[in-house]
Amino acid sequence: MARRKDSESVRQRKRDDILDAAMAVFEKEGGLEALSFRKLAAELSLSYSAPYRYFPSKEALVNALRARSYRWIEGVMLASIEGIESPEAQLETLADAYIRAGIERPERYALMFFNVEDPSGTTRSLELRAAKHDALDVCTRTIAAAQACGELPATVDPLTASHLFWIAAHGLVSLQVAGQFEMGRSVQALTPTLIHTLRMGMEHYENATGRSTGDPREETHHG
Repeated sequence: MARRKDSESVRQRKRDDILDAAMAVFEKEGGLEALSFRKLAAELSLSYSAPYRYFPSKEALVNALRARSYRWIEGVMLASIEGIESPEAQLETLADAYIRAGIERPERYALMFFNVEDPSGTTRSLELRAAKHDALDVCTRTIAAAQACGELPATVDPLTASHLFWIAAHGLVSLQVAGQFEMGRSVQALTPTLIHTLRMGMEHYENATGRSTGDPREETHHG
């Protein structure tokens, strides 16, 4: 008798169960090297071949985990600004939330950016590309809203500005996780100063160069 196909909702639930187990193995048992389909099948009491029905390769599984990590940081940022009306205050809050989340969950944060053996493989995953875009877009939309109501200057287009905030926050998280702050400054002291400096840089950028950066219509995705 032919195996009856699962409904889409059942298939999605099973896929999520596999990703839950994979994330637990990744965070608790040694990173990507500890991940194997055999281990996942054993964790979930499935047949060895079952995970392959949802992820045709380990690369596909890892890309789905990376996408889940971006969805996680997106959710952290959205939750942090819920109930805050001022877009400028939202921007400061979500930047702080991003930095704290990365420091508190360094393994999951690392999954977003590091240990990418084949960068071209990540660009082939539409799920991962969409998750990256949506995570950055939280910041982009917040900056656009702050500019629209006059709380932030419109000297830098929102997409470029959100990339600059992302670069700065990512650098702070990476240095903190690597234990590099040994010269008398802590991440707690640097975070508000970093955010304030970026905000002031947007205000003075046009005066310094005579023009703003980039094309607000540009769609830039990083691997």
